[in-house]
Order: sequence, then C-alpha cells, then structure tokens
Amino acid sequence: MKPNSHNAISTTSVKDHDLPAYTVRISDRAKYVSLSLSMETGLEVVIPCNYDHRKIPELIQQKREWIARNQRKLHEREAFLQSQDPHLLPDSLNLRSLQQQWQIEYIPTASKGIQIKENKSISKLMISGNVNDIHACKFFLKKWLMKLAEGHICSRLKQVSKRINLPYNSVTIRSQKTLWGSCSGKKNISLNYKLLFLEPHVVDYVLIHELCHTVYMNHSDQFWRLVSKFQPQYKEIDKSLNQAWKIVPAWLEP
Repeated sequence: MKPNSHNAISTTSVKDHDLPAYTVRISDRAKYVSLSLSMETGLEVVIPCNYDHRKIPELIQQKREWIARNQRKLHEREAFLQSQDPHLLPDSLNLRSLQQQWQIEYIPTASKGIQIKENKSISKLMISGNVNDIHACKFFLKKWLMKLAEGHICSRLKQVSKRINLPYNSVTIRSQKTLWGSCSGKKNISLNYKLLFLEPHVVDYVLIHELCHTVYMNHSDQFWRLVSKFQPQYKEIDKSLNQAWKIVPAWLEP
C-alpha cells in the first residue's frame, strides 16, 4: 500500500558500491522524501524538486535496516512463488473477502476459444472450449476475477468512505504484484483485484489506509493517528499483510 502521490518529472538510477542500488524520482507533487521497495521498481527514492541530492546517500544509510528487512521479505516472497507451479489450473477459488468458495469445472470441447459460465446458486464456474490452453484459461479466469472485484471491492470502498467520511475522486481495479492499493495526489485510488482472496477485515483495513492517504500523502505520525481512529488494531493487521500474499494463488502471477 504505497501512496502513489507523486507526479514524476525525471528518474535517475544510482549505483554506489557502499549503498544498495536505488532510483531517484524527482516529483513536483512531493512535499517529503519517501522510500519504497518493490519487485517491480526495486528501491526508489522520491524527492521534492528543491531537495538537495547530496543528502540522499546519508538517508539511504540511515534506512539500511529498513531496506534490508524489506528486501528479505521480497526475496522470501519470490522464493515462495518460484516453489509453486504456476502452470497448474485451479479447481476452486477461495474468495475470503466475499466468504465464497467457487468450484471450477473444465469442459473440453471442439471450440478453439474459451468460454466461462457461472452458476451463482451453487458457486460454480464452468470453463469450456480448448481447456488444454492453460494460458487462455488463466487469462479468462483473471478477467472474471477483475470484473468481480470491480463490483465488490469498489462498492465496499464506497461504503467505507461514507462511513469514515473521507471522500475520494475515483477508483480503479488493477493487477499488481506487490501493492494492495495506492492513492494519488488527486485522490484517485487504485486497488489490487487480489484483495478478493483476503479476509473482509483485512480488505477494509487496506481501504481505510488508502482513504487516509487522501488526507496525508505520507506515512507520518499524523497519518497513522488518523488510521488508528478508524482501525485501532491497524498494527496487527498491517503486520499480517506481510504474509497475506501466501494465500493468493501462485497461478495469478504473470
């Protein structure tokens, strides 16, 4: 849940033998310096336009422990995903956020394409066509999940926003490897469709977290005080998110 609050003007990759490799992103929206770490972008330092670049190495040095801890988490996740077989198609979907368990039946036919039909009364998906095409089956399953998330998660965000009285501008459902959600400076929220696999109270925490970024575009003490106002147990839930990816099926990864 990284606050995507910055409009980048330029990006520079930096290598220093004494420091971890990192990328500097200059933003005209950034008011503070922020660090983020992901499998997609690596270590990124976002700085305001008028920030003194010479201070960055010292900042990286001060954050070495945080960087090392989060790099270990990313490596652990990468190792876990590599140990799974992404080529196996699922026979069920445990959608915890909806408290639904969907069964999947694959029906081979002469058709070269793939078709998905759902029977909501028994929570069953029937996938027919060239079901030996694993890539196509995964593509249409992901498409079905995205559509489901656009209905359920967007609706839930609207409810939570109204309850805690923190409005947002728009919401988009996306597929992201390491982020559960993000919020822009224009109060546009992006949410990961894989939230469908998390428990309802964890999903609500992610929504609260991003809605609080509409007020504070950082992780300052003020931000966390606002989060705690709406979710007093945020520390425990936030910690559980570090392992939440283990319950997201490996076949969903690209």
